[in-house]
Formats: sequence, structure tokens, C-alpha cells
Amino acid sequence: MDLGPLRVLTRALTQATFGVPATVKVPWLSPDDDPPTQTTVETTGVWVTPLDEAQPFGADFTRREPRRILAIPRTATLDMVPRGTLIEAAEEPGGTVRTWRVDGLERTEPGLTRVIVVLA
Repeated sequence: MDLGPLRVLTRALTQATFGVPATVKVPWLSPDDDPPTQTTVETTGVWVTPLDEAQPFGADFTRREPRRILAIPRTATLDMVPRGTLIEAAEEPGGTVRTWRVDGLERTEPGLTRVIVVLA
């Protein structure tokens, strides 16, 4: 039994139910670009709470706040979200729009990218 269509449906329902509007500004740095260009994509993001927060050891310090993870759908125009990408999104529906910077990649799934963001 193929569960692909069910995954697509649940992802769409999750985006529609829990999603917040997001503007993703991906910097595309090319040697030919002067100044560097930027691709802007309007999408919907879902804030995700990490299930397992890695604890530092040794001389590492813990963060004062938990990591913020934003799940955004992968599309033809938004296939990858490199570090340094700016995302404008509210933390909750109807909230104040803030600018976030991608600090890393949490994981990539078929049709979905989960990025770690910090306030810009």
C-alpha cells in the first residue's frame, strides 16, 4: 500500500491548520552577481518543538532558550534553504512578524525542510 498520497494530504492539512505565513529570502551568491542576488518566496511555515534536545558536555555551555525549528515545504523554487537565509514569520498566527536567520538544518524530508532559526 502506497502511503505517499496520505503523507501529502497530512502535510497540507498541517500547513493549513498550524501554519503561519512566511517570506523566505534565500541569498544566491554567484561569482557573476554584483551585488549578490536574492530569491524571495512566499510560503507557509509550521513551528516545531524538538522531541530530543541534545545536551552539551565537557566545556560546552547550554543555551538559555530551546532551539526554534521552522518546517517549510520544499517546492521547485524553494528546494534548499542555506545557512544565512532570512525568514520573516510570526511565532503564532496573527502575531508580530519577526525576522529570523537560518542557523542550520535540522533535517530534510520528502517535501519538507526543517531549519533551525535564530532572531536576526
